[in-house]
Amino acid sequence: MACKDFTSPNTTIVDFASVKNQIIDSASNGYGTELSDILDTIQKQTAVDPKELEEHFWNMFVTDAFIGNWDRHNGNWGFLYNQETDEMKIAPIFDCGSALFPQIDDELIKKVISSKAEMNARVYDMPTSAILVNGKRGNYYQMITSLEYKGCNEAIKRIVPHVNLEEINSLIDDVEQLTQLQKDFLKKIIKLRKELILDKAYPEVK
Repeated sequence: MACKDFTSPNTTIVDFASVKNQIIDSASNGYGTELSDILDTIQKQTAVDPKELEEHFWNMFVTDAFIGNWDRHNGNWGFLYNQETDEMKIAPIFDCGSALFPQIDDELIKKVISSKAEMNARVYDMPTSAILVNGKRGNYYQMITSLEYKGCNEAIKRIVPHVNLEEINSLIDDVEQLTQLQKDFLKKIIKLRKELILDKAYPEVK
């Protein structure tokens, strides 16, 4: 998935891993994605307001859960650094190339889309998050519906009311490079992930 270049001649991307490496007592290196370590680094860093950064992190996590992104590591999110003003701000979400099952081919789509069990497996079991919980890749469904994480619950409240499936379906329809089979699959899996993950948690947190 490509996105518009949001840098400028005076700004560069600084990934979260680079900032995390500067936190001397961080429990792991910059690319370590243990959730507790990430949240600890967010609170200790001084590049931007910690509260704003934690909200951004959980917004990103919920969005990644919705689109099934399995590769949100510390090198593909972070900040924009302005060289002229020596200021940093949170960068827009970028690098979502591992979302929406990019490697699934038409033959597998035919098998998956005709089976409730196969579709449900791609909500409840796969993909998992690159964020680790006690050393294991987090299960999006379990993490969100457990309501265990206050920051995640708040992100659910912020994001779910703005998810418009009609607009998303229209966007999918406008992608000429997709076959009708691919479009049908994307519409179905996005709708299912919204209903079974986001919508399941939303009534409990709002």
